[in-house]
Amino acid sequence: MTDHTHEIAHQGDPGLDRLLFFSDGVFAIAITLLSIELHVPHGWDGSFAGLMNASWKMLGAFAISFAVIGVLWNAHRRCFLKMTRFTSGVFVLNLFVLAGIALMPFATSLLYENPHGGDAFLIYLSLVALTGVAQGLTYGYAAFVADVIRPRQHAMMRFSAFLMQTLMPGLCCGLTLLALGRAPLWIVIGLAVSLTLLISFRVFAAKRFGPAAVAA
Repeated sequence: MTDHTHEIAHQGDPGLDRLLFFSDGVFAIAITLLSIELHVPHGWDGSFAGLMNASWKMLGAFAISFAVIGVLWNAHRRCFLKMTRFTSGVFVLNLFVLAGIALMPFATSLLYENPHGGDAFLIYLSLVALTGVAQGLTYGYAAFVADVIRPRQHAMMRFSAFLMQTLMPGLCCGLTLLALGRAPLWIVIGLAVSLTLLISFRVFAAKRFGPAAVAA
């Protein structure tokens, strides 16, 4: 093979490549389908200001979903390129990740149709959070149970990566949506503090147990 994009996966098990390529396809289709629900607002006067005034919530939901899928794909790619072989547990958990990604265009359309509805907001945020949990469990299974992540890092580094994979999507998405929706300040602050603590723990783990710390 001349394509070295997935070199680490090739060295372990070609079946892992097939799973990764399949997953990439789901991510690509989902991020493309986000634009299907975009439409010209009724009665648009042809001006840029009029378009933004009538469609900013729809375009905002599109931008958030585009970013969410992009971030999840990047985390998914980085995780799978470190795996050395295919395992059934990773396959099953990854299917839950792909199910969440495939439902993102539908969940985004709920925000288009009912931008002020609490249920639409909760459904969307729940989907993002559950997809993050599924992705975190996929990484956790690969790192702690199957032990197929290489190079093998300190357990604290793997645990911090597991928390990042699991909690980061829901926290970031929730913080963004709540801030845009003018949510109660205490909720926004709570999410911001949680996100700060999560990132701080990851930085601490990298400094204390990362490769540089071990080498020193």
